[in-house]
Amino acid sequence: MNEDLTEIIKKIKDSLKLNKYETNAYITLIKLGKAKPVDIAKNSNIPVQRIYDILKNLQKKGLITAVGENYYEIVDPASSFQIIAQNIIVDASIKARELESLGKALSNITKTKVFDEVKIIYGVKETIGNTITIVKNCNENLFFMVYKVLDKLVDLWPLLYEIISTTKSGATLLIPYDTKIEQKYIEESEKHGFRIMKSQTVFMDLFVGCNTVIIGLPSPTYEVVSIIVNNEDFSKALKSRIQEIISKI
Repeated sequence: MNEDLTEIIKKIKDSLKLNKYETNAYITLIKLGKAKPVDIAKNSNIPVQRIYDILKNLQKKGLITAVGENYYEIVDPASSFQIIAQNIIVDASIKARELESLGKALSNITKTKVFDEVKIIYGVKETIGNTITIVKNCNENLFFMVYKVLDKLVDLWPLLYEIISTTKSGATLLIPYDTKIEQKYIEESEKHGFRIMKSQTVFMDLFVGCNTVIIGLPSPTYEVVSIIVNNEDFSKALKSRIQEIISKI
């Protein structure tokens, strides 16, 4: 089997959470387009007595459809996968809101609250996720410094846009002096109150706002290792330093 096709089949199986028989039947219908259950079973090495349940499961997922009395055909993958993707986004959004509400409820009944804290987190999504949480609950003008993030701007844009779109009181974004960014990203950021400035002093990915500092650094193991510091004095000192940099631009 072609190596690329093998990889695609694995992605289909993992992404859609299909079992072996469901995957085989789906791939067979992709090749045939339209077929009878018995022919699908024969071409997929699936016991005939199992094929109807398998086709029913694929139909429930919106991947195939029944045609006429005894035929099944593939639903255009561009359409079916888009619908599944949107359902995942909706489910994730609902789950995220439930977790946020649960976190607030637990915070209200917590007897001892830690106001000053330093913690290490690993990974790009984890770092951005922490930043989004802080930004959503912050009502002051924020400061960002982006460096390595720009190398993966296209891939990370959906997550970065979540930060940008939830910023309540605008932000200043410092980027390296020789950086070139597509105009669409600049316009979208400015639409949400971001002031973009270029500086030769940018050398790391940094966030400062609401008594919190997040510093992200490249890591060969985790891609990104970040430190989060919740401390008013440290945050004010770093914010003052950034404002000094801005004043000299």
